[in-house]
Amino acid sequence: MLLFSILFLILGFFGLYFGAKFVIISLENIADRLNISHIMVGLTILSIGTSLPEIAVSIMGGIDKILGIDPYIDGIVIGNKVGSFMTQITLIIGILAVIKPIFVSKWELRREGPMLFISVLIFLFFSLDGILTQFEALLMIIIYLIYLIFVIWSERRLQKIKIDSNYIEKERLDTVSFEQVKSPSKKSSTPRDIGIFLFGLIILIIAAETTLLSAHDLSREFHIPENVIGILIVGFGTSLPELVADLTAIRRGSFGIAVGDILGSNICDILLATGSGAIIINFNVPLIILVFDIPVLFLALSLAIYFLWTKKTLKRWEGSLLIGFYGVYAILKLVMFQI
Repeated sequence: MLLFSILFLILGFFGLYFGAKFVIISLENIADRLNISHIMVGLTILSIGTSLPEIAVSIMGGIDKILGIDPYIDGIVIGNKVGSFMTQITLIIGILAVIKPIFVSKWELRREGPMLFISVLIFLFFSLDGILTQFEALLMIIIYLIYLIFVIWSERRLQKIKIDSNYIEKERLDTVSFEQVKSPSKKSSTPRDIGIFLFGLIILIIAAETTLLSAHDLSREFHIPENVIGILIVGFGTSLPELVADLTAIRRGSFGIAVGDILGSNICDILLATGSGAIIINFNVPLIILVFDIPVLFLALSLAIYFLWTKKTLKRWEGSLLIGFYGVYAILKLVMFQI
């Protein structure tokens, strides 16, 4: 039984990755036709696309709870969002920096930096009573959509500015980010893209349900609270699309996509992904997440933003420190649930 749970969990992760990949490919083909910039893709299509595993887990978790398939799925779903945020802002961004020091523009930090803190504060404020209600979930989704509209407006405004060498150096802008997106598909058509999108969506739904049920079985087999499984295992697994996408972007020299995806994806995870499930049915928020995980998340976020702000570059030793931070957090999380 245990072996099957682990096997199906791994299969679920693969399904979430490939399902999200198919959806992203279809959306990138559309972006290619619309001449959308790299950084726009990073902050909208790619950040939402690589967050599809978290969104799918939330929605299927809400459906499972309302149908009575697993009435106590809350810990895995909420833990997944917090764990994914923590994994991306420490482990993934640290791995990217160790491979190759990355820089981020003042433009992005001034816009996405405050929104990252605001999104976590909104989640914390709505969760203080231990419940995320459907109304609060709706507000989270609306706030994210307003943020997305602002991102689109600000990027269009930036692209209208004449980008000269002095402006690029001052803002540390990634010039590759303003080039037209090149779709990974050689040829595509709208019907074909729709077919790829629907195929990926079906895989996502099946994989999300497989992941949730397998994670629940593992929690029961090892007698580990579901929020721990959600944060450390499901949170890591659903962050794999971000890691793969960002490694690809770094190899291509497009730092705008990599950094934009990490920042935009975290905001999407905590607001849109969480709200997508809680709008179906109220989710209970485990107390340990409020008193331990969220404060540690604020500390991790502050550290990452500080490193990015200093000289607008994340150095290899800073990336190593962020990886170490995640390791210490994971150990403390495993110890905490036994106290």
